[in-house]
Amino acid sequence: MNNVFAVYGIEVSKRHLSLTADYMTFTGAIAPFNRTAMASSSSPLQKMTFETTMAFMKEALLHGEEDMLSSPSARLVMGSLSRGGTGAFDLLVSPEYSA
Repeated sequence: MNNVFAVYGIEVSKRHLSLTADYMTFTGAIAPFNRTAMASSSSPLQKMTFETTMAFMKEALLHGEEDMLSSPSARLVMGSLSRGGTGAFDLLVSPEYSA
């Protein structure tokens, strides 16, 4: 895949490609990574971060869709940490150690 992008002078991180592959295969079957497949997502904000932002926004508004901010994309749009990686937990500081 990097060879395809390299022709256009675009460098793609292997981590990004790995994340994309994980997203496409997490159900056990290979899912397409396009706007048609994205339309089946339950997260309006996740849909809007893909390609056709205004079309997905219009549909969400007309149908009164809600977003539970369960996808990393939706959480980023709202300025929240993803619930994975360093956003997966909170650190609690004991009062005796706080300044």
